[in-house]
Order: sequence, then C-alpha cells, then structure tokens
Amino acid sequence: MLMQMLGDGGVAAPRLVDARLGPEALRTAFAQLTDDLVALTRAGLVHADLSPYNLLWWRDRVWIIDFPQAVDLVLNPHGFDLLHHDLVTVCTWFARRGVACDAEALFAALLAEAW
Repeated sequence: MLMQMLGDGGVAAPRLVDARLGPEALRTAFAQLTDDLVALTRAGLVHADLSPYNLLWWRDRVWIIDFPQAVDLVLNPHGFDLLHHDLVTVCTWFARRGVACDAEALFAALLAEAW
C-alpha cells in the first residue's frame, strides 16, 4: 500500500464516478480493478467500502483509495459479506456503463484466489 497525492499540478485525480471515460477506458479500468482485487484478496484484505467514489482515474490507471475501514477477509466475521457487497457495488456501476460484469462470478473467482 502506498500513500501519495494522485493528480497533476496540485489538482487531484478525478474519482472514477466523475471521470469521463469511453467504453474502452471503462473496460480497462474494470480489468485493472479486477487485478487489484485479486491482489487484495490474496493478501487477505477487503476494502469494505469500495465504490466508484473510492476509485480514482489517473494516467490511464484506476487507483483504489480510502482504506481506513479495510478488514481481514477471514478473521473478520463479516469479511466475506463485505467483499460481496464491494463487488456488487462496483459491478452494478460498471454494468450500467456497458461493461460486462458479473458480481457473483467475480466473487467466486476471488474466493478461489483466497485459498
């Protein structure tokens, strides 16, 4: 995990919800987010408040921000439910913008990564 200012010239990078991305950039953002979620799941972490408001778009890359509420996937009694909720939230947002996203399939794939 890295803490730094994301943006140019003192202007913060836009939240994903505010970024004006075309179809290809949206697919790229979702693919990058999926890769990042695999890494977090392998590390045993759940963001627990993931949404397009906690994602930034900067230099053609999606960045996950705001981790204070992150929990341990296994040790937290709600870890799996929180992961599922995160996935439903982001998949709903991406699907509304035309990106193929199945929260249940992604949840199953991430659980396979956790073990």
